Amino acid sequence: MYAVMTTEPLESEDLIAPPSPELLRHYGSSEVAMRRLRSRPHQQLILRQTTLEDAAFAIRDARIDALLLAEENDGVVIDLSIPRVVELRSDEVSLAHATQWYTVDYQDLADGRFRTVGLRSFGLPEIVLDGVDESAHAMYSAVLAGLVHRLLAEWPANDPVGEATVTLRDIAYGLGDAQAATTPKGRSIDVDITYDADDQVLVVTLDGDPAESLFAP
Repeated sequence: MYAVMTTEPLESEDLIAPPSPELLRHYGSSEVAMRRLRSRPHQQLILRQTTLEDAAFAIRDARIDALLLAEENDGVVIDLSIPRVVELRSDEVSLAHATQWYTVDYQDLADGRFRTVGLRSFGLPEIVLDGVDESAHAMYSAVLAGLVHRLLAEWPANDPVGEATVTLRDIAYGLGDAQAATTPKGRSIDVDITYDADDQVLVVTLDGDPAESLFAP
């Protein structure tokens, strides 16, 4: 669900409590976006209902519609499922660019793990990446982007639980690299995915060191 925030009310107005500025900042909204948001108190909600099989396309189309409405009315779009300000143009929206669709909560990084926020919109459990080397967490975040790229493309046709391989090309797509299609896919790392029924999350561990498997010169 998206909230399009505008300076003047649009044809219809849905009133829900907006996310707090602190929460929006926590999940990655920029200060530029926060300044624009302060002068746009009116909201209109964009929501789509669909089947699990079509969820990804419905979410993509809802985001595009929200951004188009914002572009027409000098508005700001909030993805309420995270929540985070969507700082994109409508023509930049892509399901292949995985990091557009989730953010990472690093609250438990000192304990060697972090988790996604946003995948439940697609009917997927959130991911907890375990066994993270805190000093090299950016590499683990990159692997996560490649894995989410794969999951969004294959869900719900394929069960994510089990073993999977994340290639350098998957990572390039997930991070939105313009040269992703020509990125070599020979380098890869295996991951193991289990489901934690108590916490309702996918727990992912890497089989190897991404610095050696993926990013070594």
